Amino acid sequence: MTPISCPQCGGLSAYRIRPDGLFGCPECGDLLDRRDIDLDGSDVWGVDDDGTLCIVTDPGHSLECLMQAVEEYLTADECPNAEYARRSAIRSIREFLGDYAEARRIGIQKPEIGYTREKVSVAMNEGADMILGEISLGEPEEDAINLVVNAAMTRLENPCATFEEMAAEQYSESADEIRSWWGWS
Repeated sequence: MTPISCPQCGGLSAYRIRPDGLFGCPECGDLLDRRDIDLDGSDVWGVDDDGTLCIVTDPGHSLECLMQAVEEYLTADECPNAEYARRSAIRSIREFLGDYAEARRIGIQKPEIGYTREKVSVAMNEGADMILGEISLGEPEEDAINLVVNAAMTRLENPCATFEEMAAEQYSESADEIRSWWGWS
């Protein structure tokens, strides 16, 4: 964690949060608005326990690096100097885990890992809309595509769900009613 120091007074003091939401230098009184904080790469800013404005590594970046370091540890035997590779990987694991913990400790949100239900739902529905917008299908085929989307979303939540459960959950209909729509059996 690196405090963001005030350039106006030669970096003697780090900016601290003020009640009005701005950051102020306790030495010279210079003010910094959060919109003026411009960081590059994998750095993010946060406020530590004593109100100091700090730069930390983005937790998402830390996790990516941590996973890579674990892979390096697991494959160390493939390196010419396996012991050196293992020790180097362990140092990296400690560093990236520390970076992650530091960012989380000052309140930086943990990254989303994988796909959320919402992202999957949007992708499934946009995929169906893409097909339906490009291929002239009849209404029975369009309904079948929508059934597949809804079945996939049901199975995402309940991997053992039956067609009957999907029909009740997604359509508030019985499975027999859905089968009767187009003479499906």
